[in-house]
Parts: sequence; C-alpha cells; structure tokens
Amino acid sequence: MESIGRVPDPAEAREALASIEDAQRTLRNTPWPTWLYPVNAALVGGMAATPLLGDHRTTALLAVALTTVVVNMAAGYRMGTPWVLPTSRAFLSAVAVSALLVVAAIVVADLTAHAWPVAALAVAAAVTYLAGSVAHRASTGRPR
Repeated sequence: MESIGRVPDPAEAREALASIEDAQRTLRNTPWPTWLYPVNAALVGGMAATPLLGDHRTTALLAVALTTVVVNMAAGYRMGTPWVLPTSRAFLSAVAVSALLVVAAIVVADLTAHAWPVAALAVAAAVTYLAGSVAHRASTGRPR
C-alpha cells in the first residue's frame, strides 16, 4: 500500500517518534487509585494463603486470581489504561517477588503439614507487594 501523503524529513520523523515515546511513558506512569494498592496486597496475600484451605484450595486460588484480574481491569478501564504496566522497576520487581512467594507458599504447603510457613509466606507476599506499591506511588510523583 502506498502513502500519498507528504513524506516527513528525518527531523520530523525523530520528533514524531519521540512524542510517541513520551506519550507511552506518561501513560505507563499514570498514578493508580490509592485504594487499589491495599486491595491488591490483600488479594496477593489471599492467593498465598489458599493452601491453608485444604480440599478446595485450587478453586479458591483460581477465584482469588480471577478476582485480582477483574479488580485491576475495572480500575484500569476507569483510568483509561486497562492493560498498561508501570515503568517502575522497583514495583515490577516487588510484584515478581510477591508472585514467587505465592508459588513458594503453594509448594511449602505440599511439603509440610504445618500452617505457619504458609501463613508467613502469605504475609511476606502482601508486605512485599505493599513495599512495591510505595515505590510505584513515589515514581508517579504523587505524595504518599
């Protein structure tokens, strides 16, 4: 397909690409609603605690995970950014560590009959997410 429009010179093309990059960065650094951070931390902790439920833990894990997705999508649609990941590396790292702690809680539950390691991992997952939330909020320029 041919373009019948005017071909931009290299300077105009660089400027247009830079403005696209700036718009993407601005969108990715849009502050989240304050209520979303503790809700997500509770949901992450809840996912890590599902192995304590015994027989229906897989169903509960899937229900909490689905709830997490729905809550974040709803908040994202209200903000106009439903599928955007933040640029904060500290936040993204904290989310990854929280996810690893959730997986560790599931594995530990299969390896031991004690409940306290799973509960400790659930608390650690929630606290790690909250720490990342503080970093994310600070990276957006909003006051704590």
